[in-house]
Amino acid sequence: MSDNLYRSIAFCTDFSDNADEAFTAAKDLAWRYGATLHLVHVMVTFTSAPIREIYVPLEMDMHFVERATEAVKTTMEERYVRRLREKQPYELHILSGYPASEIVRFVQENSIDLVVMGSHGLTGIAHVLFGSTADRVVRKAPCSVLTVRFTKKD
Repeated sequence: MSDNLYRSIAFCTDFSDNADEAFTAAKDLAWRYGATLHLVHVMVTFTSAPIREIYVPLEMDMHFVERATEAVKTTMEERYVRRLREKQPYELHILSGYPASEIVRFVQENSIDLVVMGSHGLTGIAHVLFGSTADRVVRKAPCSVLTVRFTKKD
């Protein structure tokens, strides 16, 4: 058994400023503990949204999902991977579904020791409709969850 407290850390992003700040904590903790950093983004799909009456032809939906997945991968590489230290172990994970549920499932299936995420991502009406993903993950994850609050820098 390893002496390290954390061997696998999941950083979950919605690409908000708050998530970017959480990334700094996640990458530093992963480096400090020699942990693999799992960079996770969940794409909300039509079938996972609360309103399922929207009809989208399957062919169009699959083409859109493929393009969106590639765009997310590129964004994750440019926004986060380039900021990792040389030889820092990481893995990219692009999931689809309802964010809180997919994050908890991912954590369970991959024996994640710590989840790091922003405390606030969605705002306004989106927050009212979807609630806080961070709140749900904190309540349901089988491991510790570090939520990072965004602080404006003067």
